[in-house]
Amino acid sequence: MTEQIPPRNVSSSDGHLTDEHLAILADPRLGRTETTAEQAHQPPPFAQREHLTLCGPCRAAFEATERALEALRDPAALHDPPAELWDRIAAGIAAISEETRVPGQSASDRDRPMDDHPARDRPMASVTELGPRQRRRAGTEERPPRRLWIPLAAAAAGAVLGGAAVAALLAQNDAAEVQAPVAVTTVVGDATLEPVAAEDFTGRAEMVETEAGDLELTVEISAAPDPEAGYFEVWLRDAEGTQLISLGSATAGATTFTVPAGIDLSQYPVVDVSHEHFDGDPTHSGTTLGAGPMEDPDS
Repeated sequence: MTEQIPPRNVSSSDGHLTDEHLAILADPRLGRTETTAEQAHQPPPFAQREHLTLCGPCRAAFEATERALEALRDPAALHDPPAELWDRIAAGIAAISEETRVPGQSASDRDRPMDDHPARDRPMASVTELGPRQRRRAGTEERPPRRLWIPLAAAAAGAVLGGAAVAALLAQNDAAEVQAPVAVTTVVGDATLEPVAAEDFTGRAEMVETEAGDLELTVEISAAPDPEAGYFEVWLRDAEGTQLISLGSATAGATTFTVPAGIDLSQYPVVDVSHEHFDGDPTHSGTTLGAGPMEDPDS
């Protein structure tokens, strides 16, 4: 069935109610008190309502208008920001400004223009005409330039401070290398370790006195049989082998020992390298691989 819309209800050129009439029907408070010449020729409200009952498009538009007005009747409540909000913002800006301040620079220096010469004293700069900017791709928006002076200033200050710190550190290292004292030691004796129980054993020993007055013995084992299930141990002993002092275990190559203070080296003139076993016995095993008396290097 085709809807019949009476001609007397026509309110616009297309035969439908206008948006203004739909709004007034949805909320009569929106109606005007004065009557204009145009309104005098408009159909009365009852005729407009009759039109709504017969016209589907106008009825749908009326319902949408009602929903819009309903949403506008209870707008979201707006609240004033907290009183301390601007104080926090100002404090944050001040903190950023303080972090980017160059050490030794006062606030007045920081805020002062970098160039005090008036612009009129400067020669006019030439202007170069640039070509048209390339059109942005469709669908992209022109974005305002970001203010980058704060992070750039922070990065510049960090680079200056970091460079100064590195330069100071390098200068200290150079001074330390130049001024580092050279350890002074005095050779007080050396020994050639002759093979005893192992014919393929070769080695030597050297005793030095450090600048602090300590004695150190370096034993170098150039060749020795595989200790198998044992290890090498270095001793200071007398010529007969009846009095011995252990300095510790050694490995193939060079091993340095600290000689206990107070030892009378004249009573322990021989350096002995023995082959020991993991038997828990701290005494000499009786197997001397190589030994030799300590002699004065100047003799």
